[in-house]
Amino acid sequence: MLIINSPFSDPYINIAAEEYYVKHSNDDMCLIWINDESVIIGKHQNAYAEINYSYLKARNIPVIRRISGGGAVYHDKGNLNFSFITKTGTANQVDFSKFTSVIVKFMQSLGLDVNISKRNSLFIGNLKFSGHAEHIFHNRILHHGTILFSTDLVTLESAISPDREYLSKAMASVRSDVGNIAPLLPHYTDIHQFTKQFISWLIYFYKGSSLYESRPDEIETINYLAETKYKTWEWNFGYSPSYSFTIHLQSFTNSISVTFKVERGKFVQIDSSQPANKPFPSVLSNLIGKFHKEEEIDNFVQNNLPELEQTGINTVSFRELFFS
Repeated sequence: MLIINSPFSDPYINIAAEEYYVKHSNDDMCLIWINDESVIIGKHQNAYAEINYSYLKARNIPVIRRISGGGAVYHDKGNLNFSFITKTGTANQVDFSKFTSVIVKFMQSLGLDVNISKRNSLFIGNLKFSGHAEHIFHNRILHHGTILFSTDLVTLESAISPDREYLSKAMASVRSDVGNIAPLLPHYTDIHQFTKQFISWLIYFYKGSSLYESRPDEIETINYLAETKYKTWEWNFGYSPSYSFTIHLQSFTNSISVTFKVERGKFVQIDSSQPANKPFPSVLSNLIGKFHKEEEIDNFVQNNLPELEQTGINTVSFRELFFS
């Protein structure tokens, strides 16, 4: 087992590193990393449905889609992340217990009593402190998870509390009460001391394991993947499964509810349940084919400003209707 203690706190790089190593390495390894503030969503989730968009935007907290399933998680400097990357075994079998048991044993070595939920999350009492997800690539498996050590739980709650209802078949996060383990481990002064203990324990647990530093060529490729995939709107938001949402629009003549259907990030259908004598403004049909992103909404307003003003729609607050 190669143990990589990532020197990076950039979430784009660390998420890209997972994909790189599961696809381009033959070694068994465990990647250890701590991210700057970010929200990481599952591969099959609707990004907008998992986050408080306006809250994250105001705080410049990025949203990044990973290649595994599961729910949305908040990362900060108080959250330790681990990624086991190994051969899968027979028939590409997914086996969460193979890796959750490792974390349980580590916690037991610290004197903590841990429970495993049916969803493969780890609890102490009724508080969740560790979530897990997996991804299979050919004969390789990526199993990764989190350990809440001293995360800002107020920000966590605010960041992943959606401010709008979306209708979708996308995988929704299952919310649980969460808690940090730092208060239970008073002899650990900070997360870095805790991380060193975790790495030392892994080296003891996996006989013959050793520390490994990423080569310059590996880092170059990881950076390229971060730039071309993980920093793009198309991956983080546009990849979302189909969904629909409703806005309430006020014009000179009507107060109406308009429902938008989005596929592959683009508006594909617009409907209203209003009576025939109160139709929604026809100018809205010009959104068909546009992406559900701020720049596209701004361009729509600029390109259709006279028509929008004639209907009495407040163009100043129009954008916010689509994101909060």
